[in-house]
Amino acid sequence: MRVRTFAATVATFAGLGLAGLAVAGNASAATPFVIPQIGAAGVELSHQETQSLASGPLPGLVDHFAPTGAVTVALQPDSALPQDEDYIYADMPSIVGEAASRPDGSVDLVVAPEGLAVVQVW
Repeated sequence: MRVRTFAATVATFAGLGLAGLAVAGNASAATPFVIPQIGAAGVELSHQETQSLASGPLPGLVDHFAPTGAVTVALQPDSALPQDEDYIYADMPSIVGEAASRPDGSVDLVVAPEGLAVVQVW
């Protein structure tokens, strides 16, 4: 049951930008992409879309329902979030929120066979 819940959460999280494209049409800045070599697909969110994501419930749902090890995070080198070589000591709302708080910050969301990857961009 947990795997199904996680799959639904990941699909919802990654589909956020794609749904925004359908609703906003040409006005949207979200850019979907596919990496066929590794069987991954994702979306690059704009700064405004990242702010919307940060203020919503989805980052918290990923923390709550994602199995351990199913989410990979790539922080920017100048991130203020605590981390060491192997672990990031922050929850998903903090990770997305930090990107949203930067002037041009955003996140990219990638769904791959191994799980979800969240990449900070600024």
